Amino acid sequence: MERDETMYTPPKELTETDIGQILDFVVCLSRDMIVSGANLERVELAADKICSSYDLRDISIFLLSTHMSIAAKTQSGLYASRQITIPPAGIHLSRLKNLNRLSYRVCAKKPVPSTLQHLLEESEIVREYPDWVILLGQIVGMLCLCFLFNGSFHDAICVAVITAVIHYLMMLLSKLSINRFLCDFLYMFAATCMAIFTVYIGFADHFSSVVITITMLILPGIPLVNAVRNLICDHEINGFLQIMKVAFETLALAMGTVAALGLFGRWITW
Repeated sequence: MERDETMYTPPKELTETDIGQILDFVVCLSRDMIVSGANLERVELAADKICSSYDLRDISIFLLSTHMSIAAKTQSGLYASRQITIPPAGIHLSRLKNLNRLSYRVCAKKPVPSTLQHLLEESEIVREYPDWVILLGQIVGMLCLCFLFNGSFHDAICVAVITAVIHYLMMLLSKLSINRFLCDFLYMFAATCMAIFTVYIGFADHFSSVVITITMLILPGIPLVNAVRNLICDHEINGFLQIMKVAFETLALAMGTVAALGLFGRWITW
């Protein structure tokens, strides 16, 4: 990703095309950062710093987790604005790390505006791990949590199997573009049903240890952290909306467990 530093030149008087390219880059970078799991306060700061580094004036940024609008003008009075819709966010920390680095590079080096989009495309090229590696990491993490929650060796085996099933169920449902709340309900319903069955046949020892461990796999942890940070960093509306979303996702998980227990809970004692 490192490029020849000679490509960076001091910015000249910005043209209408230049300011358009800068704002196009800013909204695309902001969108990709949010989609990768960035906090809105960090994204807004990056957008403002990039615009300021090119000597843009009267910068106005309106940012939500689903929409961004930005407007600015040059010293000579040229005005431009851009807006973009932000798709549902996921978590991709490797890509977010590259995008953060790019925002700092652009502020420090001020590359020619026509090269910005190419730099963004380069920053989004990250190492993609094979699916089995991701699954292995999830299983190892869940096994550690299972023992932490007083699970037995048999419970750990059940957790590993359920983790694999939920992993591939997530992959399947992500291709179908199903509502996230419904997905969370289905994940937890399936996981709880499998936990009940393993206890019923006498293989697993502690139903609660298995279910609590699997819940940790699905809980929206990073979105909750971002929501709380937005609340304390002058993004109260965004923070409130994100907390409500996290609350509904958590409620969907609880409903999935309750539904499974209502149907099959009589098979076990816990």
